[in-house]
Amino acid sequence: MALQLYLHHYYRRGLRRQRIFRDRTQPLEIYNDLELYQRYRFTRLGCITIIDRLQAQLEHPTNRSRALSPSSQVFIALRFYASGSKSALAECASLHGCSKSSASRALRRVTRALVNIRHEEIKFPATPAAVATAQRDFFQVAGFPQVVGAVDGTLIGLHGCNYGPDEYVYVSRKGRHAINVQLICNAQYKIINVVARWPGSTHDSRILRESLIGRQFCNQQLQGLLLGDSGYPLQSWLMTPILNPATAEEAAYNNAQTRTRARIEQVNGQLKNKFRCLLGDGMQIAPPRACDIIVACCVLFNISKDLNEPHLDPQNDQEVEHEADEMGVAAADVHGVAVRADIIANFFT
Repeated sequence: MALQLYLHHYYRRGLRRQRIFRDRTQPLEIYNDLELYQRYRFTRLGCITIIDRLQAQLEHPTNRSRALSPSSQVFIALRFYASGSKSALAECASLHGCSKSSASRALRRVTRALVNIRHEEIKFPATPAAVATAQRDFFQVAGFPQVVGAVDGTLIGLHGCNYGPDEYVYVSRKGRHAINVQLICNAQYKIINVVARWPGSTHDSRILRESLIGRQFCNQQLQGLLLGDSGYPLQSWLMTPILNPATAEEAAYNNAQTRTRARIEQVNGQLKNKFRCLLGDGMQIAPPRACDIIVACCVLFNISKDLNEPHLDPQNDQEVEHEADEMGVAAADVHGVAVRADIIANFFT
């Protein structure tokens, strides 16, 4: 009996699949700055800065089973964010010598770590000094006064994932599944507010109206003006274009408003060209996790601006994204009409 049990366990052990530990690449050791940027969209300094910022959150309690190091996790995530291929996760796993499931867990851990520091990197000007600086920077663009931010919505595609019982709400006006992301930027091309939680069918104006920023402006808790396209309603704190300018002054207002608002269109283009997982059909990831990835990319975008990362692919990195305005024209608020008339009278006559 004892011999039979021994033989049984012996043969069972022989049938077990032996664990294979792949050789893992060390990108900082094998790639130069150009190669690092092409693969991960950050130079050596940028990669090291991100690893240092996230290391405490990514450390495993033990090295059992050759746990992925913080640097390996960061490079897996950066490669996913930078890749526009539909098989991005499998490519990341193959490139970094780990299984697809390990790459997926690393992506999730890094994304959560980046979301945790969003309030350190994405800040709306709230103090008088910060507001004055933002208004001065925007005024230098085209002479439009009192502006603290430019706002716009952009669609981030989704495909082939579990949308849940309300799949239809993710179908955008373009007929594709998407998340409608609200971004606000400053004159230095940095993102100062991001709202990434609304399905693609949601109108831009509703997102702004129900966002914390929108409520704070309505309650006069924030100073300054936002600039938006004609899909937004004219408010005392939100200036939109005049649809049919009748005078030279109104045309000058429109010109300054459009040139200043172009900052957010440029930011949309730069963000998607830097992190190409946001382009095209988008990510094959469930909406809640996709929203976290969008926020993580915005955090990384601001870090790259703070580090003054070079544009090694300037033709694409500086591309402006032109999206058609939302269908229809939102109704104007009487206080907004008065504020716009005052701006025209004092700055464009």
